[in-house]
Amino acid sequence: MSRLLLVGGGRGLQSDLRRLHPEVTTVALLRASGLALVPELGANDFAGVLPDDAPVSAWVKAARSIQEALPFERVVALAEIDQDKAAAIAADQGFTYHAPELVELVNDKHRMRQVLAKAGLTQVPSARPESAEEALAAAAAWGYPVVVKPSGGRGSAGVTVVHGPQEVEAAYRYAERWGADVGEHGACLAVTPPMMEGFVSGPEFSVESFTIDGRHHIAAVTEKFVDPHTKVEIGHVIPARLSAADHEQIASYVDAVLTALGVRFGIGHTEVILSPSGPEIVETHLRKAGDEIIELVHDCTGWHLDEATVLQAGGSPVPAPQWSEDEARKGLHYRGAAAIWYAGSDQGGTLTAVHGLDELQDIESVRDARLLVQVGDQVEPLRSSLSRLARVRVTADDADTAVELARGHIESLQIEIEREPS
Repeated sequence: MSRLLLVGGGRGLQSDLRRLHPEVTTVALLRASGLALVPELGANDFAGVLPDDAPVSAWVKAARSIQEALPFERVVALAEIDQDKAAAIAADQGFTYHAPELVELVNDKHRMRQVLAKAGLTQVPSARPESAEEALAAAAAWGYPVVVKPSGGRGSAGVTVVHGPQEVEAAYRYAERWGADVGEHGACLAVTPPMMEGFVSGPEFSVESFTIDGRHHIAAVTEKFVDPHTKVEIGHVIPARLSAADHEQIASYVDAVLTALGVRFGIGHTEVILSPSGPEIVETHLRKAGDEIIELVHDCTGWHLDEATVLQAGGSPVPAPQWSEDEARKGLHYRGAAAIWYAGSDQGGTLTAVHGLDELQDIESVRDARLLVQVGDQVEPLRSSLSRLARVRVTADDADTAVELARGHIESLQIEIEREPS
């Protein structure tokens, strides 16, 4: 019998861990705002709660006290928001986990790009201006367009593609505002200042990976569809519609990025743009992808990355995937296609009705169709992933058909919004 310290939430993954590891017991250290999101709280031998604004040092001190009373042998974080605490606790206890420096890097896109620039893996200029005036000066030196965004943001929140000097100040203030939106459901994991970087043109992709003993296994390359103005993601399809050569180029690039950053284990989600000169990183995360991409991976490959995550977290060996690494890098391991598409709005107001969603449930190709908000809720124009209203996930024989089906189903919905009085 062994005991694990679970740091932070993880929703259903904590239950999955206990299910796949019946010999393991758990103690938990949680943030107050996420307490309601932790399933089976009573299944832990002990659960401690800290305020959201407690410093990392307080988490480390609390973990030491738990260790004295209920000794644990591993530290696990199954959600992104408290990985920094888990890393600090593991380092303090001498346990294997992501290095604190690695967690800091992936949560600070400016610093990450600096490290990758030194490794020769990005050519995109990056800066963290302390004022809109400094941002304007940097943009003038680089040339337009540029991207302004929170340096630690999530869900495409606060991102603006700036095409001229007259747009810089508004974009900077917008990134500042979203950079202060923190917490479990916030745009950022911590208050984060604006950054800016050079604009990269080209189609966008993400690579879903799983690292075992320092070897990065490619699960899938996902093709992303984004709103051209806000950069909010509105759809995904696996497999990405790429040649074998481009698929391999992207997969190999992400392998090099993860190695340069020092990733040694665990699930990964890395976003890239395939520019005319080759892949360029947007960001990477030490967690699974959102937007049900993890389900798209399973639909297309049969690899259940959630299961692999909890097996590894509990100390069990994770079997390597059935296919060869060469097949995966070239995109030859897929067994079908899957896509997801989102509905948004170009106006704010009160959602009064959505017609056509129930009818989609009976279509054979539809795996999931649901509202992301409730009728009667206040909704806003598409500004981040939190602004989206509904989603539909489908499977098909090929990627073109999957995209056509998912997009068509979303476009068939009749969404009624009562405008706010001007």
